[in-house]
Amino acid sequence: RTRALALARRCQGARTPALAGLVLGELTARQRQVVALAAAGLSNREIAERLTLSVRTVGNHLYSAYTRLGTGDRGALPCLLERLA
Repeated sequence: RTRALALARRCQGARTPALAGLVLGELTARQRQVVALAAAGLSNREIAERLTLSVRTVGNHLYSAYTRLGTGDRGALPCLLERLA
């Protein structure tokens, strides 16, 4: 697993279900919560209210998750999470 993670980091643009699964496992529990709510269509403000966070904190969690998941597109989250489930 450690070697796979190192290889995934070296192949910055590579996207396969196996690599995506490894990366999803690297998300913190809070990042997974925020990503799941964003994928469900909630706005940053709605996510912040639901999780008792600031809107900026939600944005920071999403930014970090996008980086780890290799996407910058909020619209891609539902498909990405579906493939990883």
